Amino acid sequence: MPAYPLRHVDDSFLREAPLVVSSTVSLDATPSAVWAALGSDEMWSWLPLIDQLEWRSPKPHDVGSIRRLRLGRFVTVDEEFYRWDVDRRATFRVVGQSRKVADALIEDFLLTPTDRGTDLTWTMALSPLKGRGLPLGLLAPLLRPGNTLAIAGIKKILR
Repeated sequence: MPAYPLRHVDDSFLREAPLVVSSTVSLDATPSAVWAALGSDEMWSWLPLIDQLEWRSPKPHDVGSIRRLRLGRFVTVDEEFYRWDVDRRATFRVVGQSRKVADALIEDFLLTPTDRGTDLTWTMALSPLKGRGLPLGLLAPLLRPGNTLAIAGIKKILR
């Protein structure tokens, strides 16, 4: 596990975090198809920022699963899934990091069936380390469009 643990947070953090960013993309695919893409190891393959991904737990793709990601050869994080509701919702908290980057981080993926397919909403809740990194006033405007662009990349593997 990366050397620096993050604060343990739960769903309340999705509402109370210093920075909460939500992005929604409408997809012409069933919730099952979106879920399969979302849970695949190809999910972030179009995003060069993520250059390594591996499941660290004996039973991946379930509650309690640990996934390790490396972001731009800069930081490695361990994500613990505490919600895995097939075809509906997945939520994880980052439990460890190789560099001190954040105090707490949760990401939530919600699938909502629509007449045309599925709306996929990605919510990121973040508490940066105090006194480090970009101020929230500068970070939020960067994350919002970046997250929207990143989550829309799922269209590339839904084809």
